[in-house]
Amino acid sequence: MLVYLDQNYASRMAKHLLGQPGHEAFGRLYEALKGKALAPPSPFHVLETLHPQRGPEEKVGYLLPALKAVFGELSHGYWVRPWPEVAWRQGRGLYREDLLWRGGSWEEPADLSPFLGLPEGLRGLPFLEAQETARREILARTGLKEVPFVRLLAELLARMATDPTRKPRPSDLLDAVMAATVYPYVDLLLTDRYLRNLLPQKSVGGRQKEVEALVRRLGGE
Repeated sequence: MLVYLDQNYASRMAKHLLGQPGHEAFGRLYEALKGKALAPPSPFHVLETLHPQRGPEEKVGYLLPALKAVFGELSHGYWVRPWPEVAWRQGRGLYREDLLWRGGSWEEPADLSPFLGLPEGLRGLPFLEAQETARREILARTGLKEVPFVRLLAELLARMATDPTRKPRPSDLLDAVMAATVYPYVDLLLTDRYLRNLLPQKSVGGRQKEVEALVRRLGGE
């Protein structure tokens, strides 16, 4: 089973390993995933660890040794490729070997620069117009063809930009690019409640009852 742990899940598992209280359910999930799932780190984890995207108060560099320990147990030595490599390979179809490789590094963060300013430019547009605008911009900025990454990223950015009930967050762009990269390939995306609602088919949110239900599903205690 191929699983992606977003930064919230991975960080809370790391905090459990460090003995911080309040993360016991994530610790049980970590134990339940051992031997049953492949959960690789990605350049998005590196970016969020070294350069937090969720606000200046979230300094997570101290978690790096514990994050390495978490993924050392769950990744089997694999990494998620950088998003440009994954997206370019989608021209031939969706194959997991195009997502995974052994060449990743905790020194190489994801590059979101091609998309900077794009979410802001979609605000105030109707959903379909925002989606089409995002699609055209992504194609123009990346040189990609019409592949699943482009379509999913355009949809996610448009939904985020046109949601009248939600205040935009600094992490929205990273979350959208991450999900567009990994979601077509994984069996489970373990993420926050908002992305879970946008991608409900294969996603689990980070509320305690959802984590505990997943532990039971995996046969944990």
